[in-house]
Amino acid sequence: MVREFMKQSSIDVWLIYDFRGCDPTGKAFLGTLAPHSRQYAIIIAQEDPVTIIKPRIESQKLIGLSPSLLVTDYRTQTEFKQSVEEHTRRISRIAANFSTNPQTDMIPAGRLALLRSALKKTEWVSGENLMQIIHSVLTKNQLVSQEKAAKVCTMIMEQAFSFIAEQIGTVREVDVANFILGRFQEEKLETVNTPIVAVESNTANPHYTPSEAKIQKNQLVMIDLWAKWEVFADITWMGYTGSNIPTEIEDAWNAVLLARTTATKTIRPNIPSGLPDEKAREILTSAGYEDAIMHRTGHSIDTELHGKGANLDSYEMPETRLLLPDSVVSVEPGVYLPQRFGIRSEIDVAITQSGCKITSPPQESILCL
Repeated sequence: MVREFMKQSSIDVWLIYDFRGCDPTGKAFLGTLAPHSRQYAIIIAQEDPVTIIKPRIESQKLIGLSPSLLVTDYRTQTEFKQSVEEHTRRISRIAANFSTNPQTDMIPAGRLALLRSALKKTEWVSGENLMQIIHSVLTKNQLVSQEKAAKVCTMIMEQAFSFIAEQIGTVREVDVANFILGRFQEEKLETVNTPIVAVESNTANPHYTPSEAKIQKNQLVMIDLWAKWEVFADITWMGYTGSNIPTEIEDAWNAVLLARTTATKTIRPNIPSGLPDEKAREILTSAGYEDAIMHRTGHSIDTELHGKGANLDSYEMPETRLLLPDSVVSVEPGVYLPQRFGIRSEIDVAITQSGCKITSPPQESILCL
């Protein structure tokens, strides 16, 4: 898929530079054979071989590893620069892992300047879309794993709200969080950090940490939980511990739900990843919540909770990547009114070859507990 994208984008060579893990893409290619104490470069052309320019002092096991792998040693700074020039001098367009987005700006500025000085007549473009092919385009088995995790997380979400309903007035935010963590353990799901369980004004903090606060009658509750076997699922639901949801909460929910639906309908392969974010924010702004928006509409999901692929973002960062088939994103618009309440609805969406597929059963209305 990397070379197919290179051909479609008229990229002759993709140059990956790494020094002590500054770009994890190199290690994704080479695994434990990646040099770890000296700089090295990987040069991928549209056809074999792949060229590795490595320090002579390291990674001797690379030599003879594969006939499609050309290994070149260097000893000095001059030799390194000369090797890069030798293997790229006849190309006109080269991609490297630099960007205005800090999430994909991997090559140090000084190194980039050095490499550019060796290839002054070459057009340099960002390799950010190639990077996400390596890190965040998933296999069929990984996509199946993600969808299964999403369904189990949804089941645990429903159980967590039932746990609250049975103990309204005595149950604390931390009790619910511990209940969720216990269920993850029972299902052999992995997670990072503590799930968000927030009540009333605490819901206005998007990255809230559960406290000793008790969940009382007629209160708003937000639960945001995430877990994986191989690929993460990440969902957020809202509940209300009563039968008459206040109008201002319902109004905010309806705006967020419409923003979520609109953004999801926008998602399809190879579109700018900021477009669904723009559409979601248009809905929230027109509903009067422009000042209540605190974050982008969604993030990449892969083996990491916040993956290395494109985010649904035209708000926080200068996101210029495309949404690629077989990648997964969250769609989670939210509005937050300080000292009052917050509303967020989060689903997981896989980008398909022709459109998208929602992998986590979506919440369509606030749960009345």
